[in-house]
Amino acid sequence: MKKYRVVLRIIAVVLVLFLALFRQAPRSLADGGLITLSVSNSEIKMGEVFTIVCRVSSATQVFDADFYVDYDTTVLQFIEGGPKASKEPGSVHIQSVDNTEAAPRRTFSLQFMAKEAGTGSVFVRDGAHVVDGEGNALSLNTEKLDLVVAENEEAQASGEPEATEMPVPTEPTVNTKQSGNNKVLVLSTNAQDMIPDFDPTVQSYDVLVASETDTFFIDYVLDSKKATARIKGNKNLVFGDNKVKLVVTAENGDKRSYVFMVTRPDPVVENVNPDDPTVSGAAVDPSPLDKDGEKGYSIVLYIIIGLLLVFAIAMISLVRRQRRELEYYYEEELEEQRETENDRRSGESDLEGGKVRGEDGDFHYWD
Repeated sequence: MKKYRVVLRIIAVVLVLFLALFRQAPRSLADGGLITLSVSNSEIKMGEVFTIVCRVSSATQVFDADFYVDYDTTVLQFIEGGPKASKEPGSVHIQSVDNTEAAPRRTFSLQFMAKEAGTGSVFVRDGAHVVDGEGNALSLNTEKLDLVVAENEEAQASGEPEATEMPVPTEPTVNTKQSGNNKVLVLSTNAQDMIPDFDPTVQSYDVLVASETDTFFIDYVLDSKKATARIKGNKNLVFGDNKVKLVVTAENGDKRSYVFMVTRPDPVVENVNPDDPTVSGAAVDPSPLDKDGEKGYSIVLYIIIGLLLVFAIAMISLVRRQRRELEYYYEEELEEQRETENDRRSGESDLEGGKVRGEDGDFHYWD
């Protein structure tokens, strides 16, 4: 019995340790999240409309987010930021709650106008609340964005022109060579995920946006100041696949097209039962584009589960064997007691000091 109790205690301790490791391993990834603010060009001219991309990310994905972005109202004026952003006095309240699934990141594009020259700051207010894909509230790191708003260049003339010497006539020179640079130097979007990361030499991208947004915001800086650009198809996105183009025209007329295949998930299709035979597997797969970050965690999780199963099977087999041995032992004891009782009743036992009990119940001596 003591051996049996010791084995049970060992099993209980090992199971508790494995369960503790199993519960704590994924939580170590969810210790912190990050809220970043970025803009394609931090030097902005007065009166210019620009986009600040606010991105919430975590190693264990992001489920819900609720926080405030404060800004300098003397320099900046908020215009709009989509259905998840609402204007507050001196801040933008971003609420992305009651989502049906977690995402690798949540991205919000906030449009501002530079109304006065000067330096202004944009930052995330303390008290931001973000929940990861496992339902854990995250501790957050945030970034501060400093912007410089410059005055527009205006022609100024005052007084009479100074007397200058007449230049010596020279042959006029004509520069007929025009620039063919039609590349985008920097690009930022409101994509939740984009594959690959932006590269000026890569012209095709796969993009995933939130299901609640109907516009694919693109903010860019051209490599040449003499080039021009226009965007096609980035508004009124339909659920499913959309094709968006950013066409850059160089000074000499050469064009370069950056093509974005934008996927806007249908929230109704995302909630369909994947076992429904009337719906194709491709239509109900809400998985993000990039799953590489989860492969390592999944492998470790499967290994832990496998070890637990093997250990549990081994312990169950050991307990059953101990139980069979105990049952066998008790059966032998019971059988021995029954034989002793039968012998006692039949008068064939109960030897006491050279005497034997007879059928009459009295003891008789024997040689």
